[in-house]
Amino acid sequence: MRERFVTLVLTLLGCGWLGAASGRSEVPGSRVPAQPMYSGDGAVIVFSSVAKAAYRGPVLLFVNRTRELFLQGLNITPGSLNCPLEIRIGDQSDGDVSVLSQRIRDTKGNLRERIELPDPEAADLTRFRRAIVIAFLRVYMVNTGGTDATMQDLPNWLIDGAIRYLDGTQRQADLDRAYLLWSHACLPPAAELYAFDSYAAQVEPALAATLAGWFMESRGTLFKKLLKEAANNKSWSPTYIARILADSSVEEFDQIMDQRWQTLGHRVASPGVTTAGIMRRFRSELLLFPCDYGMMFNSERAYYTFQEALVAPEDEDLRRAAMNSSARIRMAAIGRDGMLIAVSEAYVNFLQAFAKGAKPGELAKMLHHAESIRRELELKLEGGTVLKRDLEE
Repeated sequence: MRERFVTLVLTLLGCGWLGAASGRSEVPGSRVPAQPMYSGDGAVIVFSSVAKAAYRGPVLLFVNRTRELFLQGLNITPGSLNCPLEIRIGDQSDGDVSVLSQRIRDTKGNLRERIELPDPEAADLTRFRRAIVIAFLRVYMVNTGGTDATMQDLPNWLIDGAIRYLDGTQRQADLDRAYLLWSHACLPPAAELYAFDSYAAQVEPALAATLAGWFMESRGTLFKKLLKEAANNKSWSPTYIARILADSSVEEFDQIMDQRWQTLGHRVASPGVTTAGIMRRFRSELLLFPCDYGMMFNSERAYYTFQEALVAPEDEDLRRAAMNSSARIRMAAIGRDGMLIAVSEAYVNFLQAFAKGAKPGELAKMLHHAESIRRELELKLEGGTVLKRDLEE
């Protein structure tokens, strides 16, 4: 169901925000302008007629919450008195969900950002939220010296991805989806992936959010650099992005991107959370590699499953591999849900016992226990279920 302002209005009405104004019928002169409402810092101004004056408070509250959530995540100053954001509430009550945005000049020639809500009760909040963020990003560009003649656009997928990334509610799921696409060789080369009109980023919101996340790190240091340079006539290109993201050429960018995907696969995007994607990556660690720098020892195979290793408990190469594997498996569960941590510890106990030469019967029982609780966890994660651990416990 589309989120609408009616929900916010009714909530605030119940809290006494709107008072009797929201319920009274229109009276002569009610379409004349009401007194504008300002944010505390004066960077946001909400206009309406007397008939729609009751919507000024909810609208201003929504704008303030949006800019606080997204712009503080980038450590960006919320606004500027030299380039304020105007919100104009329309007089329609016909279910119009549109949100209209434009850059204007006031009578003194100063730039202003304007957002119009033809029907405030029906306005699409997702569109409104996006318009607010874009407006404040443009304000930031003006504050860094941008003019109508110099300011360049950033890709739509990057803006949408940044908004989605900073929201944070889907960050782990987005990383899982993007990593899965990369690990199955479904992504184009880096230059195409980061193109202005990147098709992959446009059709995969999770990918757009993950790609934008690179710019969001360190409180948006690189994203703010993008904004400043775009404000001063720097256009987007793969060559430019390879330099700003990785200090590399376009030709080297692919290798650097692959290394980043490998790192992202182990990153804890949402502490205390275990998803099917995390479990899939954890399961890929459940192998023994009795080799060193590509050179094989006694084994004729590159890897063994734990079940296969049970038939050779005295193999010294497998024992060394087991001890190395135990460290990787423990690392793979750090920061996740408690059940995955328990699964990890069960495998670590088996591997360390194997490395120390425990008896085959004991090893078989330990492995059976680890496999059993792993399968139980995988069943819990079916259908997109996400397991969460209370980090305050």
